[in-house]
Amino acid sequence: MSIRNLNVVRPLIVTAAMLVSTNVAEADYPAWSSGTTYAAGARVIHVGAHKVFQSTQDGNVGKDPTTTAGFWVEVGATNRWKVFDRSVSSQTAQASTIQYRLRPGQAITSLSALNLIGATSMRVRVIDPTYGTVYDKTVDLSRVPVSVGWWEWFFGERRAATQAVLMDIPSFPGADVLIDFTGSALLAVGVLLLGQLRTFGLGVKSGARVGIQDYSRKERTEFGDVVVVERAFAKRASFSLLLTAAEVDAFNAFLAEVRAKPCLWIGSGRYESTTVYGFYKSFDIVISYYDYADSELELEGLT
Repeated sequence: MSIRNLNVVRPLIVTAAMLVSTNVAEADYPAWSSGTTYAAGARVIHVGAHKVFQSTQDGNVGKDPTTTAGFWVEVGATNRWKVFDRSVSSQTAQASTIQYRLRPGQAITSLSALNLIGATSMRVRVIDPTYGTVYDKTVDLSRVPVSVGWWEWFFGERRAATQAVLMDIPSFPGADVLIDFTGSALLAVGVLLLGQLRTFGLGVKSGARVGIQDYSRKERTEFGDVVVVERAFAKRASFSLLLTAAEVDAFNAFLAEVRAKPCLWIGSGRYESTTVYGFYKSFDIVISYYDYADSELELEGLT
């Protein structure tokens, strides 16, 4: 018994040229200036790289953070660009609304938002210069009860969706893609991922395994007390697929191409936990039958 086909999205690398507009300011820290002297610990934004750097020593002047080693350490992407870095845990945060307008320059068939906090809705529009608005969908991300029943509805715990995955975007290479998030004062988005959807297999078999790899530190002191330092975690998943003979070579070649590239792996739309943004650890294809083959896929998500 299968859950659904395996869907994979190889993310488009979003560049500054693709960003038409956004309401997220790039003002985390002052912009780096070649004529300013920075003390140890001072942080700046390199506008061209869209990254934050921290000075490692006093008297730091005229040293470009992107080209001079030893004077700067990279902290990470700016708040505006955190949704496009390769980290799920780093988030673009802004109260109430977050908006992006992108011009990918190629057909996009899938769009996903991961690690959402405080979001109540996500609206995605595709606007073509010739045909106008060809796609307009709003995803409700409101908190819902975790259990069924009248008591749970009024008094029970409610859980908000932490991701939104759209796989029905029409192909218009010249169109702009507009993404609008609305939410609370704690609104934050971890990953905004666009790409072309690839589908493999006749189905992900029942028995799929999901979990996490926790990088928190849990140690006992000499007195027996437990010291816990909470850190990031990464999702894990293990899928068994049934492939047709005709797609064995294509699946094998695709996995070889993305061996060092993070992708979005979607095992089932029913279970959020089967959506993993990261790499595959290993895969095996067993040509069990003349017309069909079995495949085992181990996935490890990004933190």
